[in-house]
Amino acid sequence: MIRFDETICRDLNVSAKREWLETNGLGGFASSTVSGINTRRYHGLLVAATKPPVGRMVLLSKVEEALIIDGRRHELSANRYPGVVHPRGFQYLRWRT
Repeated sequence: MIRFDETICRDLNVSAKREWLETNGLGGFASSTVSGINTRRYHGLLVAATKPPVGRMVLLSKVEEALIIDGRRHELSANRYPGVVHPRGFQYLRWRT
């Protein structure tokens, strides 16, 4: 297992370049970056292979997560738009053992 501490997870320039990939053995997969920002057109939580090994379709690109604690909303996701990143949920990432 590869582990990243807060210095990597909370640094957007670093975490947006670190990618993960989980395959299902049938040609489908899920992938994104450590920060949760999809930087490639094939990043997604559910990418299906309609005609393996080609014909892939992104069926679910991402989920916008948020926690509400004591009436305060904490956005956990992150998206990059021209000139801005919003929300900045990667700032909450940390490793616990």
